[in-house]
Amino acid sequence: MNKTFFLLPLAYLGIAFFGCENDLKDVEKFSSYENLPLQTIINSKITYTDSTIVTFTVESGQIDRFPSEEDPYDEFINGVEVITYNKNGEFESQINAEKATNFTKRKVMIARDSVVLKNYEGKMLQTELLTWDDNTQRIYTDKFVKITTPNEILFGDGLEAKSDFSEYEIQNITGRIKIDSEEPKDE
Repeated sequence: MNKTFFLLPLAYLGIAFFGCENDLKDVEKFSSYENLPLQTIINSKITYTDSTIVTFTVESGQIDRFPSEEDPYDEFINGVEVITYNKNGEFESQINAEKATNFTKRKVMIARDSVVLKNYEGKMLQTELLTWDDNTQRIYTDKFVKITTPNEILFGDGLEAKSDFSEYEIQNITGRIKIDSEEPKDE
């Protein structure tokens, strides 16, 4: 029998064994438990209360919790809805988005992708990115915004507002459409 017949498979095995080399640090980046959520909650509704009065509710398709000591956060994916209530338990505002990140220690939430905010006055804000700072009770964005009120539709770039959206300032207004609120008369 030919010796090359036996040596050839050994050569292939050597190439396969030594040819597949990974840096251990690269492998650790992808397999590190630090990059994984400690907890995942599917299809949840969380209600927060203060002295038996509901202050806000959060519903989400999935919440991934990352409780790092330096900057813990919750990642909301597959849709999120936050409804806030005033001190009397009455509806104040509602935020819907495709995704959001809530930095629990900093008390800041960043909503992303198809963000819609509605308030008790019937005002509606649409944007792609909205930051809600619970410390200052302000919301803001530097992205395109569309605001719909009972009397007008405003377009602009950038916004800062009270967290209940009762007062707001658009940084750069790019358009305004007045809405005629009178009903047409039948003749």
